[in-house]
Amino acid sequence: MKILFAFLTFMALAMAHAPRAAAAEIPVLELHAGDDAPALAPFVRFTKQLGDVKVPELEQILGGPLQNIDGPTIHFGPPGTRTAVLLKVRNASREQGSWILTTGRGSLKYFRLYEAEGAKLDLLVDGTDPRAARENLGTYQAFSTELVLDPGQEKLILIEFLSENSTFMPLKINSYGTFFKERRVNISMVSGVVVGAITLLLLNFLFFSITGFKEFLWLAVAEAFFALNTVHSEGYFTIFFLYDKPLAGVAVEDFFKCGFAGAMAQFCRSFVKTPINFPKRDIALKALVCCALAIMLLQPGLALYPAEVRFFLHLSGWLVTIAVALFLPFVGYAAMKQLGFQLWPLFVGWASLALFIIYSAIASMGIFAWMPVNWHLAGPVGLFESVMVTLALGLNLKKIQSDKLVADANYARSLIAQLEISEQSKRHAEEKAFALETVHSQNALLHASGHDSRQVILALNSAVAVLKGQDRHGGDSELVDMLESSADYLNEIVSTTISGANIAASDANFVALSSFRGQALVEPLSMMFKTVFASKKLALDVHVNGDITIISDKPLLMRALANLLSNSYKYTDVGGASITLALEGQQAVIKICDSGGGMPAEIVAALTDGSVTRVRADETAQGTGSGFGSARRIIEMLQGSLRISTSTAAGTELRITLPAAFPAVTPVSADELRDNLRGWSLLDFDDRTSFDAGLATDGVAKDRTIALTYDDTTVTRGRLSQIVAMVAIKPPCRELLQHPLLGSASEQI
Repeated sequence: MKILFAFLTFMALAMAHAPRAAAAEIPVLELHAGDDAPALAPFVRFTKQLGDVKVPELEQILGGPLQNIDGPTIHFGPPGTRTAVLLKVRNASREQGSWILTTGRGSLKYFRLYEAEGAKLDLLVDGTDPRAARENLGTYQAFSTELVLDPGQEKLILIEFLSENSTFMPLKINSYGTFFKERRVNISMVSGVVVGAITLLLLNFLFFSITGFKEFLWLAVAEAFFALNTVHSEGYFTIFFLYDKPLAGVAVEDFFKCGFAGAMAQFCRSFVKTPINFPKRDIALKALVCCALAIMLLQPGLALYPAEVRFFLHLSGWLVTIAVALFLPFVGYAAMKQLGFQLWPLFVGWASLALFIIYSAIASMGIFAWMPVNWHLAGPVGLFESVMVTLALGLNLKKIQSDKLVADANYARSLIAQLEISEQSKRHAEEKAFALETVHSQNALLHASGHDSRQVILALNSAVAVLKGQDRHGGDSELVDMLESSADYLNEIVSTTISGANIAASDANFVALSSFRGQALVEPLSMMFKTVFASKKLALDVHVNGDITIISDKPLLMRALANLLSNSYKYTDVGGASITLALEGQQAVIKICDSGGGMPAEIVAALTDGSVTRVRADETAQGTGSGFGSARRIIEMLQGSLRISTSTAAGTELRITLPAAFPAVTPVSADELRDNLRGWSLLDFDDRTSFDAGLATDGVAKDRTIALTYDDTTVTRGRLSQIVAMVAIKPPCRELLQHPLLGSASEQI
């Protein structure tokens, strides 16, 4: 912005710069028939000291101080002052010659062209007469006149004009052929620029209708203003419509100029998204757009304003246009660096117009005499800018399409991954259903075998009764003891396996606490798994260190241990597994070791963390992968803990810790147990009358009621889980009160 303000200040000072030297006499420009005249700037003299007279007096002008022009650019200083321009020509050839003198200007507040004959001025072109102005502009496109000179004939031309916007006047004297050739070239150039701009305009409207992107709309509006300004700047609007309204021509010029600048700035804001990507630059662009709109809104009343206001308004229009043209390349460069190199045409297009404006402004002010200027090139340069900006839009659309294709490919890969996950979930669901079906089938088998086992137990008990009757007659007492022990042991196994099988798939947090020997926990597991392990030529060792009695839910605990042993069996190919039960203080410690391949560190971490309940160490193996998580849930529900001590290539060791384990337990009566439970209600389920009465009259909540019973079958569990919080299996013992599930609300006895 500092560079911009410095340039604008420099330009304003240069515009105020007046030509320096004075001339004592008017030099003569020699013409040759059939040839164009050389550059006119060295032969032009002018003055601005005309006074208030309506018709200038030649003697007064010639007698006053005259100024000359340095350099090739014919510029007469700041606008707003009447200027008289003198040019003396002579036919230096030996034959009559004809030329056309053209001013290059078609929109002036006041214009008259005279030919001096002695001290008299003959009016040739009167721009103040609408009819004459229209006829002259329609013929020559700019205020012009024919020069017909005999050999050696000399003429003095006087041009008097007043401009509201600029005193730049590219005077030329050309032969007929050159003059009309340049007109045709100019018409072709203007036509090509307008057709190109309209084509781009329609193309951008088409893109806007297809994509809905507002930047295409704003670019189309800018191109529409550019096409109109090109036609106007070449004089066509003036020739046909505004020949008698010079101020209206200035208003139209500034309106189109500011419209183009404002629309291009708004296009930049929309396309580059400056409010998001460059918020500070967006403030400047928004201010320039608002200034352009304000100047456009003030143009319809231009003829009503004082001369000073008109000059300021015209200068403001130029400043806004130049500010936009100089500021946009900086935004384009920043956008190219930040948003992608595909925006390089944006920077090139805006920079080309900015360079042209800077160059033309400097050249037209005559700061450097060697710099030529041709404002007719504004059309091609503007068209090039529009083409480059449109190309930037196309390249950006191409990049968006490429990014979309990449995004679609990533999305497709994501869908494939999700499909694979879905298929895995489906497979896991099928495996889970198969596992549940297997469990139910095993449950049915266990029930059937339990029925058969109870028949065997009944037969053994009958044999025991018979043998006991014979004992009085000298029977074998050792055989009786063995059969009785076998019957009791088999009855314990049957009741445990049937109960455990029925609750295996249950997720209810319902327990039945009982006291049982450690051998009664691990030996049934040994009987269940030894044959299975042997089928893979694996060994299964069971060790119980000393006398241990555990207070817990034996069927649930067996199910948890069975899950862990099942995992050891699946992932062990050589060696085998072992179960060790020991007493540490008042805790039972169970270690399950195997010689399998171990688990990866991430699997161990996931299982140890506890946030993952289902992990499969090997996707190729059958199973649901939830055995460890199910075992952990059961053990933690029983107030114990399960952790992986080690897991290496040599094998895995699991450590289960259970509370309330003792070398032996002390029997206690139901009444004594009830008296020492604080906050609990103990009801004897085997005494059905008192149990129902207790539920009806005690008013104790379900979650604080314990049922005491001998029956640990599935049917009884299911029924009691609906009406009480817990079950205690008879016979009761004192140590039951030390279990964490009861200890917090009981008093030790």
